[in-house]
Amino acid sequence: MTITPADICAALALPPMNAPARRLPKDVLAQHGAANSADRKMIDSVIERLDWWATLSPATVGIAAGVDEERPVPAIQLLAMTARVEPTQRLLTLIHRAIPVPIILATALPGNVGTRLSFAPLRRAERITDQMIIERLVIAPDLAANDAPASAAFLASLALPDLPQTTLAALYGALIDRVEALAVSRLIHAPFQLLTDASAVAGRRNALARHGQVEAEWLATRAAAKREKRLAEQVVLGNQARALKDRLQTIAGELVDTPIAR
Repeated sequence: MTITPADICAALALPPMNAPARRLPKDVLAQHGAANSADRKMIDSVIERLDWWATLSPATVGIAAGVDEERPVPAIQLLAMTARVEPTQRLLTLIHRAIPVPIILATALPGNVGTRLSFAPLRRAERITDQMIIERLVIAPDLAANDAPASAAFLASLALPDLPQTTLAALYGALIDRVEALAVSRLIHAPFQLLTDASAVAGRRNALARHGQVEAEWLATRAAAKREKRLAEQVVLGNQARALKDRLQTIAGELVDTPIAR
């Protein structure tokens, strides 16, 4: 049994919303998010449908918007996407960039194999008035089976009453913390655990970022070694791939040693 976007919505335990869910036209998304014809073609071919499900705002969830002028969070939108084919990071970025407030995007993957959650903290552009830009794209490990202990614990941690109630920005940050905890759990094959110490959270985030960068380099180097026909270059690339693999293991070891607060 797979985890669906509806399961994510249920796990959030949102209060009843007065506004009904509605389908978002793809041409509106293309108008606000696409940079060129290739982006518009991708939106049309990959997205089966995109739905707005809820707005988390001071009026709907009773949590203040906060006063950070550089990273304002007046509301958080909950969207659900059904994908025809595997969505790329580019497509997810386009969707998050098209709406000027942070989004919780739950994507139903093709073949009914599971759901992919993504988040993207925003900040004001330095040179364009009222323009918001993505600081980073945060993608959770695919949620494929609700009987997996880590996935079940992750879902159980999403309930709105258990998240920070100070500001919507703090709430959104806490959701990202949970995504990172799930990523660590999958990476080091350990139980899902949350951190409460801010420095430990920052250290874990840094280690995850470094692991992602090194993993991308390792995969690219390994692929290049397989394509290479010259023996000498194969040896060089093979040595580079092994060194990168060692670095991955070192970073994973840092994550294993991360102090657990609870």
